[in-house]
Amino acid sequence: MDWPTITAVVVACGVLLATVHAVGELPEPQRHTFNCSADGSRWPYLVQQPADAVCAVLINLHGHYSDHHQGMTEDIYGNHFGRLRRICRERGWVYVCPWYGGNSWMGPVAESGMCDLLAVLREQWPGRPIYLSGGSMGGTSALIFAVRQPDLIAGVVARCPAADIESYYHFAVDSDSATLQNIAAAIRINYTMDGHDLATELSERSALKHAEQLTMPVYLCHGARDKLIPVEATRALAAQLREQGRLVYYLELPEGDHDAPVIQTEDWRQIMNFLEQA
Repeated sequence: MDWPTITAVVVACGVLLATVHAVGELPEPQRHTFNCSADGSRWPYLVQQPADAVCAVLINLHGHYSDHHQGMTEDIYGNHFGRLRRICRERGWVYVCPWYGGNSWMGPVAESGMCDLLAVLREQWPGRPIYLSGGSMGGTSALIFAVRQPDLIAGVVARCPAADIESYYHFAVDSDSATLQNIAAAIRINYTMDGHDLATELSERSALKHAEQLTMPVYLCHGARDKLIPVEATRALAAQLREQGRLVYYLELPEGDHDAPVIQTEDWRQIMNFLEQA
């Protein structure tokens, strides 16, 4: 083999390897901010755009003790978010991870801020369905927002959520767990901000109490052995939605703990197919 041929083979191999490497890598998410009309502050959010045309928008809400970077971080929870980001890229879905008031549990200010964010996203991608997803506090907040603002989202994915925030708050208050006490304090602070009544907010933000508001496709997943957020309210919500003839998919993991719905998730392609049914 002569030198020009050898050189051409080496260059071709290098291009091939570079292409494979590029396909495996995820793009750096874009950081943006929007104005929260409730308190006038600027809230950050991260965006990953798809490789081709935009078909839909998926918003992922972070958990307690976390922030908007959680859903963009690879190699955590069995690389759940890395897999999700790749599928969004392939499928033509914009993937958005917002900060929504810290450990807010979708209180009044967080709800207002999310409405502001959705207005921004609808302006940027008009006519595209917007889906809401999250786990733990994120899943709870996704359900709460869906109950409070059902006309703004096309579907919801909630993993290990507190489907009845009212009973969950009292469960946390009565617990000896430092984590649950911290959660109870966060709920109390965020739900009573600006003079709101705690009991009223807890009642109005219960997905179980207001299941009739969940008119969109609802995907629920919960571990039966979850000690941080017990499964019973999610199980009851799924049953109630079925009785109402709603489009609901419920997956219960018999041996699953709190993190199991994220680590042992089904293929996101199947979940996306389910959401798109409506």
